[in-house]
Parts: sequence; C-alpha cells; structure tokens
Amino acid sequence: MLNDYMMKMNIVMPKTSIHLDKKVYEAGSNINGTLEVKGSLLKNKIKRYDIDLISTEINSNKEETLNSYTVLCSHDCLPNKTQTIQFLFNVPEEIKNHSNSFRYSLLFRIVLVNSKSITQIIPVHIENGIG
Repeated sequence: MLNDYMMKMNIVMPKTSIHLDKKVYEAGSNINGTLEVKGSLLKNKIKRYDIDLISTEINSNKEETLNSYTVLCSHDCLPNKTQTIQFLFNVPEEIKNHSNSFRYSLLFRIVLVNSKSITQIIPVHIENGIG
C-alpha cells in the first residue's frame, strides 16, 4: 500500500537527465545524445521511450511534430543506480526554409512498466545551414 501511494505521488519515480552533443544543429544533421535515468527507491523498468521534434511557429504558437522516434526496450531502473541510453535523432532536411520563424524542441517521453511516464522538453537551436 505504501508503494502504491509513493507511485501516485511520484515520490519513487526515476530522475532523468538529457545531454546533447552540440548547442546548434543544421537541417539534415543528426542529434547525438544520452538519456540518463537514475533509479529511485524502488526497482522499476523502462519499456519504451519516445523522442519527438516539435516546431512552434513564433507568431502563432502553433505546434507541429516534425519527426518522431520510438524505441521499445527493457532497461532496469535499479535503486540509486544510473542507466545511460544513447540515442541518434535526425533533423529533417525540409525545415531548411522555415528555421528563422520557428522555435524547436525535443520532447522525451520515458514510459515505465507501471504505465507511468516521465516527460521532459529540451529546447534545440536549429539553423538553416544556408550561407
């Protein structure tokens, strides 16, 4: 019963940290990074993670998913242990003509076996690569 309460209150949720290889990317390039997941008090397991590249139009705040990536997996989250997962994500070539009027971000969703999920949004600077 105590475990259920701690799960509902997110007390025992793993902590995540995302590291990208660069500060600026170009259309058509790859984003290399690592996802660090530090286990909490209870053992848990990652069953999937999703990465979405989201564009937000600066004037209207309209959002659009430009690219999406899902990985089915089975990574243990052991108490107080850190699990490192490397990822590679493609920045679409098509955004070349629009990169000055949009903001970009990566949305990470880590889904655990207990159906809880961890969501984290990281801003990404994408230049058009022209010039």
